[in-house]
Amino acid sequence: MDGDSNADTTGGFQAIGGESKSVYEVIVREMEDAVFLIDIEQMDDDYTFTFRRNNASHQEVTGLSEDELRGQTPRELLGDKQGATVAANYRRCAEQGETIQYEETLEFPAGRSHWQTKLTPITDGEQVTQIVGLARDITEQKEQQQKLQQLDRQFQTVLETMSAAVFLKDANGQYLLMNRACRELFNVDDEEIAGLTDDDLFPPEIAEKARKDDRQVIENGEMIELEEELPTATGNTVRLTRKSPVYAENGEIVGLCGVSTDITEQKQREREITHFKERFELALEGANLGVWDWDMTTDKVEFNEQWARMLGHSLDEIEPHLEEWEQRVHPDDLDAVEEALDEHIAGETDLYDMEHRMRTADGDWKWIRDIGKIAERDEDGEPVRAVGIHLDIDDRKTYERQLAEKREMFTQGPAVVFKWREAEGWPVEHVSENVEEVLGYTADELQSGAVQFSEIIHEEDRERVMQEIADNSTEGTEQFSHEPYRIVTPDGAVRWVLDHTRNIWKDGEIINRLGYLVDITEQRQNEIYLQNAQKVADIGWWRKEIPSDEIYWSEHVYDMWEADGEIGYLDHERFLDFIHPEDTDRVDQAWQAALDGEPYDIEHRIVTGDGEVKWMREVAEFTRDETDDPIEAVGIVQDITERKERERELEYYERVINTFGDIATVIDFEGEITYVSPSVERVLGYDPEDLVGQNGFEYQSSETVKAVEEAIEYVIEYPDESQTVQTKFRRADGSWCWIEATIQNQLEDDLIEGLLVNSRDITERKEYEQTLEEQRDNLEILNQIVRHDVRNQLQLVLAYGDMLEDYVEDDGEEYLRHVLKAGREAVGITQTAGEITEAMLSSETDPTPVNLRPVLEAQIEYVRENHERAVVSTEGSLPDVAVLADDMLESVFRNLLNNAIVHNDKELPEVTVSATTHEEVIRVRIADNGPGIPDQQKDQIFNQGEKGLDSEGTGIGLYLVQTLVDRYGGAVWVEDNDPEGSVFIVELRREQ
Repeated sequence: MDGDSNADTTGGFQAIGGESKSVYEVIVREMEDAVFLIDIEQMDDDYTFTFRRNNASHQEVTGLSEDELRGQTPRELLGDKQGATVAANYRRCAEQGETIQYEETLEFPAGRSHWQTKLTPITDGEQVTQIVGLARDITEQKEQQQKLQQLDRQFQTVLETMSAAVFLKDANGQYLLMNRACRELFNVDDEEIAGLTDDDLFPPEIAEKARKDDRQVIENGEMIELEEELPTATGNTVRLTRKSPVYAENGEIVGLCGVSTDITEQKQREREITHFKERFELALEGANLGVWDWDMTTDKVEFNEQWARMLGHSLDEIEPHLEEWEQRVHPDDLDAVEEALDEHIAGETDLYDMEHRMRTADGDWKWIRDIGKIAERDEDGEPVRAVGIHLDIDDRKTYERQLAEKREMFTQGPAVVFKWREAEGWPVEHVSENVEEVLGYTADELQSGAVQFSEIIHEEDRERVMQEIADNSTEGTEQFSHEPYRIVTPDGAVRWVLDHTRNIWKDGEIINRLGYLVDITEQRQNEIYLQNAQKVADIGWWRKEIPSDEIYWSEHVYDMWEADGEIGYLDHERFLDFIHPEDTDRVDQAWQAALDGEPYDIEHRIVTGDGEVKWMREVAEFTRDETDDPIEAVGIVQDITERKERERELEYYERVINTFGDIATVIDFEGEITYVSPSVERVLGYDPEDLVGQNGFEYQSSETVKAVEEAIEYVIEYPDESQTVQTKFRRADGSWCWIEATIQNQLEDDLIEGLLVNSRDITERKEYEQTLEEQRDNLEILNQIVRHDVRNQLQLVLAYGDMLEDYVEDDGEEYLRHVLKAGREAVGITQTAGEITEAMLSSETDPTPVNLRPVLEAQIEYVRENHERAVVSTEGSLPDVAVLADDMLESVFRNLLNNAIVHNDKELPEVTVSATTHEEVIRVRIADNGPGIPDQQKDQIFNQGEKGLDSEGTGIGLYLVQTLVDRYGGAVWVEDNDPEGSVFIVELRREQ
């Protein structure tokens, strides 16, 4: 493109007219996608690409202004390596002459960007002169894709390392997947899974039972759990199997998932426990004694039901091993317990007798008296068996602790004992001496009335404390506790106290109040610290009194849920009012199940007091009475809205990835598939999970597998480069298709750690290429017929016509001349048609040096012989130089010379041939005295099928000239001759 053509302010973004041009300009400038324009300069087979313009989005992403971009080549702008890759894509677009799309990663001044780029060629006539590029930043999409790939690999690893056997079946009972434990259980290889049914694995009666269970799951949409005895590769085993329905996106049940655990040893253990229980049942009946029997050679221990129940467990939950006891002993007691046990084993004591704490099922600690004795020793005196009992002494210890606490209250400690007279101001009749240490006031100050107790209560708490006294002064109220309140010390400091008060009644009236105040300042400070920590972690807590249906929330729950906390508590119905309508039933069902003993761990949405929707996670623990009825629940609630939004975003990108037509595969350097995208099922018919772990070479055709191996070897040796290879791949149905695969080395990538292969199905393209090849073969056959058979027949016509000249009378000579002329023209047409066919069918190769003068002289002589009534002359000497062409150069000049004579309307056609030599080119001029060519036709006469002025010819001669000259990297055009006629100019490159 010359300088003048670049002067328009649109920068080459083409539009229709002035107003439309402005509209397009605004659209391009304001597009969110990055848009850029490339100018193309073509010289022979070489292209020069220069950036011309970019919009605001492109400038922002790349950090390159339009001035910095304009006039730069890809190599100048991006460096040799990136520039070569980018230029190759531009060249591909220019050569194909159609829009192409691909992904690329480029380093710009503003940083690295992953782009999805679309290039659209702009043509001027038949030549691509510009390319419009549109790039969309897919960096975040790539990162999410890597995260998803990492999550998928982690999931596959977890599944394969599970000890439980996991399997997946479709609705027809055919196995789709087995994890490693399941495959080993039935001695099945991974490639044998597809198509297997229970009939292939089990005897008929067991297979029929399995099908019945499967129908129950699929037809009722329910999860079932069953114990079953199954034959396996290692013998019969007892297994606990859970089967759950698998749903499609539309809610239809499409199969089931099963998890099977070996419980053979557990069942054997249950039988042994039953036997043990029967032996001691009479002895232990009516006594709450836990019994243990310890095999000291194996550390296997038999516990009875009372031993487990004492700790809140069932016997099934206790493993018959010493560790079950050791891990439950309180850490502070363990050293003393082991010391006492060692002394007894050494024979220093008659009995092992210790009191210690053990952890219960609900996480609390219970006091146990543990008494045992060595029951058996071997011949060397080493102990081999010990037996003993557990006694529950928790109530006794609790009573002892309470006594100690009360005793401590009345001694020097954090509790202060008060006796108040029931009168205004709470006059103090007695206070313990430690009051000065705890609250800072002397006993005399308080007992003398110099300091009234009501006045030292913090003014913000005073009214509430007085109201609590009034509320607990009704007849029958013996004692009550205040909510914690603050005492102001003489120096102005604040101490938090917990006040337990007992009313002293006489004749139906309260005359005194006796109580003790416990200093809980440190505890309150810790609670405040905990509340602040909960706010930072976005976690609140709640407590529910189940019998009264009263729920108490922490302040942070009220803040998170944006609820009014003045009422102090709420009931279950009010709680459900906050739950999102679509989650209400699920939350209520989870709560009811938790009341029956199921874990309460649920994620749900709420609608806050301000109408905002948030996601919450709730986890709760329950306290139950002696009848196992729930009486209290304590739980935490956490705002997980941000996490849910991230999960939805990942799910969105996963769906986007699944819609791509190309297949993304990760393989190791030996060809084993470690990941394949879900699109493989749509393109090739394989379940992605079935391909993972397989060797990709096993699916390749032997015709193309070597090319794939070489491509892999190349990218391993040159990790910064990629390779594209075409290969035949076997589909899931056994048919073959053509795949074009681009391989990149990502072995050093922490997420991918393999070779990334991007594949697409090009079967239709290959079939189209085959069709073109067949058409080419047919065209060659037709060319042979035209050039040989038809031409030979025409030569016979001309020969017989020449022989008739001696026999035709004068009035028939004119007709004979017409016959001979038509025959010669037909021979010329067949020759030209053959040359065009040869030019079209021949593969393009680089031109080679051809001596120009012999070619010109031969064609001038040929035309003179065939056109005796025309004058063909040369002007000056013809240069003896070599030009870049091939053996069809003679066709160029023969057709131009014939054209100058055939289309000449003069009685004596005159043609003059001349040539001029320049530094890099030779220009050959063929001038005639014919009618000339109008200006509006000068650019069209070289097109296929175009005819000269008043011509009845085919128009293919000049088309052949244009085709050949273009192949040589030259040019041909027509000018007016002076004073009349036309001049055809052929410009050819000289040999350098």
